Amino acid sequence: MKMMTGIACVVCGSLAVCMLLTQPGCTGEGEKGSGSQAAKTEPQARQAKAGSFTVPEEGTPGQRVRNLWESTGPVMKADAQANLADREYQDKRTPLFSVWVTLQGKLSLAVEKDEKAQRIIPEVLKFIDNLYGFPGFTQERREKDRETAKKFFDKRYGKLEEEIKALK
Repeated sequence: MKMMTGIACVVCGSLAVCMLLTQPGCTGEGEKGSGSQAAKTEPQARQAKAGSFTVPEEGTPGQRVRNLWESTGPVMKADAQANLADREYQDKRTPLFSVWVTLQGKLSLAVEKDEKAQRIIPEVLKFIDNLYGFPGFTQERREKDRETAKKFFDKRYGKLEEEIKALK
């Protein structure tokens, strides 16, 4: 029995190593020059997608935050003025939240650091959760938070926009 367990461990370990060696890694070497990836233009290849939004890949951290705000801010503004059902707000939250979390992760790993840019992202995420509703809360709680967010939307949106535009 011990022999069978040992053999199974060796086979599983070998299989895992083989899979790791044949799959593209963090460098994306396996993606170069294949299929639709090869057809992408240079700027497109340098941008990651999160939902229907594109995560800016180039520029300073502040520029990347500003660029993302320019594409997501107007969407949030329009949604705040809309009278959508809770389910619709929840569905719209995911791509917005995901793109900001993705940018947050990329900036945390970037060589060039900008503390102000990194600190503004959690504020944007909180803003998104207040408007669209945190999924873990009850519908009643989300609707109450949304009502409060809409009441103070212009003030909070303006403050965020001002802080983001001031980033370098």
